[in-house]
Amino acid sequence: MSRSSHDDLRLRKLMLQQRSAVQRQILGIQSRRLLAPVVQTVGRVKAGGQWVREHPALVAGLAAVLVAWRPKAVLGLAARSLGLWSTVRRVLPVAVRLWAQWQQRSSQR
Repeated sequence: MSRSSHDDLRLRKLMLQQRSAVQRQILGIQSRRLLAPVVQTVGRVKAGGQWVREHPALVAGLAAVLVAWRPKAVLGLAARSLGLWSTVRRVLPVAVRLWAQWQQRSSQR
């Protein structure tokens, strides 16, 4: 190969690398925008859980009032909640593992 074709190839390689870098940045921005509502919701759920931990007597009293007022509705809600909880416990480890792999791949670039 001649010198000019080597230079052309080097220039093309550099341009492709720069284009890939820009695309990675755009993808990062888009994924953060997409995940922002999810992260915000998780923060709210976490804050709600913290509030429940800080006010156990109030939560227990409210639960007792609900059981006395609408026992069938509370039992149905409890059954659905138990099903949801068991599903979350099965899915969460897989989701955490996938998230960690995604984070690891993102940090390597």
